[in-house]
Amino acid sequence: MKTSHKTWTAAITFLLAGSLASVAWAQNTTDPQQFISGSARSCQGCDLQEANLSGISRVNARLRQAQLQLANLSDSNFEGSYFTCANLASANLRNTKLRFANFVDANLSGTDLRGADLRNVDLGGAIVDENTNFEGANLEGAKLWDSATLYRSGVDLRRIPRNVEGDLERVRCRNR
Repeated sequence: MKTSHKTWTAAITFLLAGSLASVAWAQNTTDPQQFISGSARSCQGCDLQEANLSGISRVNARLRQAQLQLANLSDSNFEGSYFTCANLASANLRNTKLRFANFVDANLSGTDLRGADLRNVDLGGAIVDENTNFEGANLEGAKLWDSATLYRSGVDLRRIPRNVEGDLERVRCRNR
């Protein structure tokens, strides 16, 4: 009977420790190194300028108001992450998985998004300029612009690939 009691105690301790660890991982940090190392999922307002975040996975990360200028996020997985009001000017997001990410009011001036998976992202209110590169990016289902989106002078909107099938769907919906 004592062995059974010890087994239950050990199992409950293990479960509680695992739960506490996952709660700690979900909390926000202001220490960029904790985010980079993976011990925190959120780094809202962090200074990650020029940080090397290439090849990492931070699904559902919260990087609101983070300073990510010149940061390297290439070949990473940031699906479902929040970059609201973040500064990603001249950042490298080539071939990055960003499905369902939120870039509302983010600064994407000069950001390299070539080959990025931007399906279903929200770019409403984002700042883009003539150096923001969407070449080869998958923008299927993405919210590309709204009345708050800022396009600096010189931006050629023809360079932003459009999903013609999605446009046709919207036309059909309006005709109902």
